[in-house]
Amino acid sequence: MISSEFQAEKHKFYLAISKSLIPVGLIWIVYLINTTFSLQWNSWGLRPRSFSGLGGIFTMPFLHADLQHIFSNSIPLFLFCFGLFYFFSKKAMLILFMSSLITGIFTWAIGSSGIHIGASGLVYALAFFLVTISIIKMEPTLMAYTLIIIFLYGSLIWGFFPILFPDRHISWEGHLSGALTGIILAFFYRKEGPQKKVYFPEEDEDENEDFYSNENEENFIHLQHDKSTERETPN
Repeated sequence: MISSEFQAEKHKFYLAISKSLIPVGLIWIVYLINTTFSLQWNSWGLRPRSFSGLGGIFTMPFLHADLQHIFSNSIPLFLFCFGLFYFFSKKAMLILFMSSLITGIFTWAIGSSGIHIGASGLVYALAFFLVTISIIKMEPTLMAYTLIIIFLYGSLIWGFFPILFPDRHISWEGHLSGALTGIILAFFYRKEGPQKKVYFPEEDEDENEDFYSNENEENFIHLQHDKSTERETPN
């Protein structure tokens, strides 16, 4: 029994890893093709409030400016995707797609003028989804994984303040859009994934009380019967 459960968890673990490598692999494939052949695909990024830039809602996560940009997104994207595929395997693909889509829509609506590229908005969406839903569900294993996320990437919060990075072009609107998306999706999918085990010790106590109460009542009736029998027996 224990062996079969271990094998199931092992399969689930490796499956989550393999699926998490897919989105990371895709952004690297696009980046390498784009840079190797100088295709200038970054011009297809998201252009806020421009109908010609609507396509960027779908292309933005796959486009990156340089190696530093793609490296900074790759590791957290893998870790957050792993948490998604491991804990929410049935809805993971849908949550991943919705995270990217809604983040893109929000960024298109509130973003500053220019071309927005990169998977950081998706990274923020997944991070805030996992953190928020772990608080809602209070499931121990999910919360433990979320604490690791907070420990490793708590500094993501500074991505909302571009003034702290004056020498870098940061799409704080994309980060904010991702965070809002993650919170919204966490409430929407709060019934999915692992569930906190609920115990009812009060019921056990009530059952024990009922048991002893019934037993005492039977003993009392038996005692009363014995006394009445003694009175009726002639000397």
